[in-house]
Amino acid sequence: MAEKRTGEMDRRKALRNLGILTSGIVLLPSCDFSKEKVSLVLNKLSITTSQEELMKELVATILPEGEISGAVSLMVQDFVWIMVDDCLDPALQESYLTGLSNFKKDFKNVEGKSFDSLDMDKRAKVLGLIEASKENAAEKINEDFLSFIEITKEFAILGYMQSEYMMTEIMPYPLIPGTYGTCETIDPNKRININA
Repeated sequence: MAEKRTGEMDRRKALRNLGILTSGIVLLPSCDFSKEKVSLVLNKLSITTSQEELMKELVATILPEGEISGAVSLMVQDFVWIMVDDCLDPALQESYLTGLSNFKKDFKNVEGKSFDSLDMDKRAKVLGLIEASKENAAEKINEDFLSFIEITKEFAILGYMQSEYMMTEIMPYPLIPGTYGTCETIDPNKRININA
């Protein structure tokens, strides 16, 4: 009787293992490990982790940390994603995402070195040269690449200048207009809000 019970248990164990193996084989094709995981989902865009990291590096290059907080500490990259998602038409969004996807390859084609290998100052200098020479080097520089750089820079600066930190601590923005002074002495040490 003990042998029969042991045989039954082994058969049950074998059937259970076979069931687990079969369900694993059935589920395996649905598991696609080749695509990168999406880390940020907006209304129209799905952003991967590597794209988020690239955006952080770009806004840090455009508006670096210094005497005052930089773009990354103010989360300007999130503002850029939201603006691209909400404000660009579908054709421009597609062009933007193409420029984003090919950014590292296009940057290396223009500069000769990879974006990651350069320090912040050199990155900023190269991005400035790319924007300045866009009319002369149209055949060498991809249009989606240029569009991506210009839109990112525009939205990064907009988000930075309209951040709470800038509007309250660096260049205070008066919610209620003050008195109108016809003659006012200009203090060179006082920061003024250029957006007011």
